Amino acid sequence: MNNTTIDAYKGWSISVTAEKNMCANFSFDIISPSGHRQHVAMGGDNRWRAMERAKEMIDMEFALAEAE
Repeated sequence: MNNTTIDAYKGWSISVTAEKNMCANFSFDIISPSGHRQHVAMGGDNRWRAMERAKEMIDMEFALAEAE
């Protein structure tokens, strides 16, 4: 059984993995088109929520880039 889900969003790569850490059941990594990786150990209670949080982080990166 594969415990990792991989997706793409706005040119970024998202990897969600089943991994218990304190109150979370999933972690995720987001990787920018330039290769910069960010890991979030407590990504969410379920796979769907972890994926949504990853997308929210990517949207925040875009918003910050526009503000500069």
